[in-house]
This record gives sequence, C-alpha cells and structure tokens, in this order.
Amino acid sequence: MQQPDLGKKIAKLRKARGLTQEELVEKCNLNVRTLQRIEAGEVTPRSYTIKLIFSALDHQVYNSPSGMADWLSDSTDMIRDIIRKLYSYILDLFNLKTNAMKKLTILSIFFLTFCSLIFSACLSSRKVINDQKALLGTWQIMSNGVPDTTYAGKPGQIRYQTITSNRFMVTDIQYSKKQIYAAFSGSYTLDTQNKTYSVLIEAIGGPGYAQYMDGKIGTFNYRLKDSLLYLKGNGYDEVWKRVK
Repeated sequence: MQQPDLGKKIAKLRKARGLTQEELVEKCNLNVRTLQRIEAGEVTPRSYTIKLIFSALDHQVYNSPSGMADWLSDSTDMIRDIIRKLYSYILDLFNLKTNAMKKLTILSIFFLTFCSLIFSACLSSRKVINDQKALLGTWQIMSNGVPDTTYAGKPGQIRYQTITSNRFMVTDIQYSKKQIYAAFSGSYTLDTQNKTYSVLIEAIGGPGYAQYMDGKIGTFNYRLKDSLLYLKGNGYDEVWKRVK
C-alpha cells in the first residue's frame, strides 16, 4: 500500500479504536511528528515501521498477497540493517585510534574463541579417524583371554569379524568339520562421541541368521584397548582380538 492511501488507512484505524496520535505513538515507540507526517502522506515509512503501527492497532496486515510482499520487504530491510550494523561494528573494532585496549580485548576473545572451535573440530575429526582406523581389519572372538572355540555352544566353532571403512562381515567357521557354518554382513556407523558401533545386517549366508534380516539396527557400546575390541549391547558382551 502506497501513500497517501497508507496514511489514510492508519488514521482511520487509529480513530476507529479511539486512539489519539499521542496514545498510538506510545504503543509503537515512535514520535508524534513521524506519525503525523505518515498520516498526512508526506513520507513513506519503512515496512517494519508499518508493521509496528499496524501491530499497535491490532490489524493483521499480512493476510493478503500485497501484505506478504510487505512482510518479505520488512524481513529484507531488517536483515540489511543487521548486516550493515554488524559490518560497521567490525570495521570500528579495527580502528584502534579510539578505545584501543577495549577493542584489542574483544578481538583477542574472538580470535581465541575461533581457534578453540577449530581446534575442537580438528580433535573430534582426528578421534573419528583414529577410531575408524583402529577398527579396520579382522577380529576373532575371545573367551577368558583365549580364542573361543565353542562359540554359541558349538564345539569346534570359531567366529571372525572383518571390518572395512564402511562395511563389516561376521563369519562362523566349524573348523572341526572344515566348513563355514553361517555368515552375515552389512553396513555400520560409528559414533565416537557416544562410543557406539551401530550395524545393519543386509545379507546372510546359511540359515542360522535368517531371523536377523529384519532391517533393524543393532547398536553396541565399544571400547578399544591395545589389540582388543570390547562390544556390549543387545544382550551381548563380547571381547574380540585383532588377528595379526
């Protein structure tokens, strides 16, 4: 809405609500002279000023396409003002002719905070890489510190787990019969912050693991120590040793 129609509408709404110009400006934090000039059509206020006035008059200005355009213009003006003020503030920080110590302190805080964030990000990234790298390879399940040769209660059976950069495979071998009993494989994700190793079984070999092909994710808490991998969760408490 353009002037002078805008000024007429504001004056009409104000009078309809029984407000004087002085009472209205108190509600929207303007001065009387500004409101007088707006109502007289002498000036075109910014969109966020219009919003303040209509809000004080309890009038929903954004219920029409033109109102939506005003809202977008309002948001753009506000963002521009914020950017302009921020830009001016940053430029002024580097002007050390005034308040030099105060500005140097602020700049130092910004710099140290930035460095701290970068350092934390690097440490987190490094930890992910380190844990990921430590998991790679082939592991054999253990029992009481020695390779478990009776896994799942089957004498002569051993279990291996091979982990690559984004996939895993578990194989059960009955070495006494010289045959592979069953195997399953899939993808996994590693959460180094919460120390969890989540697996999704996507393929099986042999009938022993058909019940696991339900698309569910199994999550284990993991701990790495020397050549040992500890996995606990989903009813399992396992210790694996890296196969050299």
